Amino acid sequence: MLTGIILVLAGLGAGALNAIAGGGTFLTFPALVWAGVPPIMANATATFAALPGYVGSAWAYRTDIERGGKPPLAHLFGTAIVGGARWR
Repeated sequence: MLTGIILVLAGLGAGALNAIAGGGTFLTFPALVWAGVPPIMANATATFAALPGYVGSAWAYRTDIERGGKPPLAHLFGTAIVGGARWR
């Protein structure tokens, strides 16, 4: 019973977190592992469970996505270089 309650609360919290900023698997993955699901299966389950939320968010923000301008290629390239740099 407690396991079910924790999984439901983690799912609701993950949905709210994904709607605001993403990262809901930070709640669902540990909850699934705690419930006894093997880590690889828990990762796949948490990712698959978040899929409807991703599709729903994309649909809800479709007008913003369509009219939003594309950033200049130089900005994307610079961000990729900085993000991919190996810092020592």
